Amino acid sequence: MLHFVGSSEDSMRREFQLSNGGRQRLIGRWNALLISLGLDPDQHFSVLDDLLIRYTEPQRYYHNLAHLEALLALLPAQPHLELAAWFHDAVYDPTRTDNELQSARLAEQSLQRLGVAPALIQRVVGLILATQHHRSDDLETALFLDADLSILGAEARTYRAYARAVRLEYAWLPEAVFRERRAGVIRQFLSRERIYQTAGFAGLERPARDNLQGELETLVRSS
Repeated sequence: MLHFVGSSEDSMRREFQLSNGGRQRLIGRWNALLISLGLDPDQHFSVLDDLLIRYTEPQRYYHNLAHLEALLALLPAQPHLELAAWFHDAVYDPTRTDNELQSARLAEQSLQRLGVAPALIQRVVGLILATQHHRSDDLETALFLDADLSILGAEARTYRAYARAVRLEYAWLPEAVFRERRAGVIRQFLSRERIYQTAGFAGLERPARDNLQGELETLVRSS
């Protein structure tokens, strides 16, 4: 069991949770999305129900419905972007390394059952797979990826809460192993010429680098 000064697992769950009415807002947005695609939400509730269950799994301290709502708020209301947001973390098992691939497969299967056009399905699948490395030369894909990484440029207190939440999601890893792996991920981001690829998120570049560098120094000091 992990313990953080001034934090408990319950308090960490409260750090990243839906605000009042958030669940209903998400349901409303999903229903509006299906209607825009010519689909009857009442006939396809099982897909939404499956997603809601997945995003409330107990291992999720950050990658949950609050993250989904935040991501949707940052993206244009376009079907491929919205569907990719809904499915991009649908499979989230921190003990595995193929979550993005499995999420993409789930999206493909679920959208096929809904009767979504094949071209739209493949666009959604491509967006989800791009989260494996968070880089793309395609402008819309880059926008989606930047929105997904917006937490890196959050206010310092929020970023620290995010870092603690990630540690709890990887509670199964021994401390030394986690520090080494997490430091490697951070160094990869810091080595990039730019973390954010689109103009709309360029203002987060400096705070993101400050946050990442601060976390890295903490990890190194603890080694």
